[in-house]
Amino acid sequence: MMLEMLRNRERMRSPRAMAEADHTVEITLAEWERVGPDEVPGLRGLTLDAVAAANAKALGNKLSIRPGFGGVEVEAASHVGQVALGPLRITIQPKLPALPLTRLLRYAYLLRDLGPPLDQTAAPLAVYGLHDILITLLAAEAEELLHRGLARQYVTRDEWLDNPRGRIMVGDLVRRGGVLEARLPCRYAERRTNWRLNQVLRAGLRLADETTGDPQLRRRVQRLHAMMDDVAAVSLDRSTLDITERSLTRLTAVYAPALTLVRLLLDAQGITIESGRTAEVPGFLFDMNSFFQRLVSRFLRDNLPSDQRIQDEWSVHGLLAYAAVANPRNRSAPRVRPDYALVEGKAPPRFLDAKYRDVWNRNCPPEWLYQLSLYALASPGRVSVLLYGTTDEAACEERVEVRPPATGNRTIAATVILRPVLLPRMAELVDTEGNNSQKAERAWLAVRLVAVQALTGGAC
Repeated sequence: MMLEMLRNRERMRSPRAMAEADHTVEITLAEWERVGPDEVPGLRGLTLDAVAAANAKALGNKLSIRPGFGGVEVEAASHVGQVALGPLRITIQPKLPALPLTRLLRYAYLLRDLGPPLDQTAAPLAVYGLHDILITLLAAEAEELLHRGLARQYVTRDEWLDNPRGRIMVGDLVRRGGVLEARLPCRYAERRTNWRLNQVLRAGLRLADETTGDPQLRRRVQRLHAMMDDVAAVSLDRSTLDITERSLTRLTAVYAPALTLVRLLLDAQGITIESGRTAEVPGFLFDMNSFFQRLVSRFLRDNLPSDQRIQDEWSVHGLLAYAAVANPRNRSAPRVRPDYALVEGKAPPRFLDAKYRDVWNRNCPPEWLYQLSLYALASPGRVSVLLYGTTDEAACEERVEVRPPATGNRTIAATVILRPVLLPRMAELVDTEGNNSQKAERAWLAVRLVAVQALTGGAC
């Protein structure tokens, strides 16, 4: 699997590979879980060499690896996947099994439902890692595109031809002194598959081949890659992918899901350091918080009534401002930017935030409450809502009241609502098409998620 691939890469990079292999420490974490020497004895007394320590620092808030009392401590956040750092082989598993996670990924990223293999099995992510789920979806998209026939683009060519085609270049013929041989200069357009759109798709398949550790899936991807041997191999980077996505037209829009999957795989590969350069940390880390934010956004857009609309990452102006008489350096105050603004007619927007962390079982960090308190102060009724993902059916709404001490804690200045989003149920709802009762439940759930009044029926 992928850990074996990561191990092989590390061996190629390090001259002390065989010695390190004997001291490999395998760690499996859940999201937001922390382990140390007490939970994993292999971490006791462990130290990282300079390269591994630099890579651990490059991970930033994606994965915390730091020296602690008696050894190394590892703490996961919202990123899931697998990574190799020196002797450490770390796996972070999402809270959802493969089947509902695949459904939610398809819904959030507007991917097509092309059928099996994952929809016919509830295989755990130990079998289908998250990276393998994405690669499987990419393989299905590539197979569909190849079955339809790859999009072609007209390419203009100038050639001397025995059998003339297109437009004869009379000027070239005159400059040469007339017809001196049994060929004529021609300019013609030829439809070819070897152009940027297909080149990026092939580069994405090559990236998938390098990422997956499952032999069967790798063979499938390699077969698809070989079927595109008439397409030139190009290097894949974010700027090329940006240009390719912007150039999609009505005729090539069918490529959009495949390009989205290529971007997800690419974004999870490199770790960006503050200086702007990219550190190559072997592994794959997928941002579940970004995925959850996108999932909730689409669900609300699809199911809220017509008089309510959601806008992503709304900038709140004027909430924070430097005093005009006390700003000698003319600084600009930071803008507060909630994940969502709920707009109803001409009324001021209400603000909501989305976090993938299971607040019901893992508590809400204080800094999130500080942030949500500001959103509440900027919202009508001084109420903000945090939507968080959970798989615990016992989870229900909680409220945090902001009470200024100067008033003796008698006045409620703002209220923060912590509201669970039951992910397995949402996976069932978004997977159902054409069922009126399910459509009604989706609409009911969307209105319930953005409500600021006290909820009944299921609330604690």
